[in-house]
Amino acid sequence: MLDNIPSLNKGSSSIPRIVCKKRQILDGARQTFLQNGYADASMEEIAVQAGVSKGTLYNHFRNKDDLFKSLIHVEASRVAGKLPSPNLAEPNSVSALMPIGIAILQVMEDSTTVMTLRLIIGAAGRFPNLGEEFLTRSLGPTVECIAEYLNTHGAAGGIQIQDSHATAEQFTRWCLARTAERVLMPDRPRITGADCSAWVKQALRASGISSGAHHHA
Repeated sequence: MLDNIPSLNKGSSSIPRIVCKKRQILDGARQTFLQNGYADASMEEIAVQAGVSKGTLYNHFRNKDDLFKSLIHVEASRVAGKLPSPNLAEPNSVSALMPIGIAILQVMEDSTTVMTLRLIIGAAGRFPNLGEEFLTRSLGPTVECIAEYLNTHGAAGGIQIQDSHATAEQFTRWCLARTAERVLMPDRPRITGADCSAWVKQALRASGISSGAHHHA
């Protein structure tokens, strides 16, 4: 994984080259896995697609399993990096969490994420835990931030929550559920801004975060 590459603070010019080479390989792997599926993709094809030798490929990744899981983990980190944290200074839970829910919908519905989810589903027989790993790495940090927000402002906002973490997880999973249609029906139009807002409001209500009388959007 790119996360395991040594720090650049030692001034070694080889480190940036390693980062670029791994990204180059992962880009080639993504295209090959999408074209052929996990089972029918070969390391030889990935090396050709990435424009590297097989020796270079194996210098960075032990085998196809290692390469596939690394690709999924990198994609999870990409998703996590696009999600905002709630403003802890905002006392209105709807105002604080609406932008997060909308961001989840948008990043999960973009073409790269949808392709990643299809790869995970297609390889579920070989990697039964990889979907959970992807969600933990991509949405997990956001769940923790939302739970922190609810612990800070939930009671003051008139919300009765027994388990802030479970509520935060329920909210993010509600937002994620909308993505299933895009994964299963690739020709379906992208969700509109109005649809995003309506879905997130529904997710807030379903999770017990929006109490109606206590909140004003």
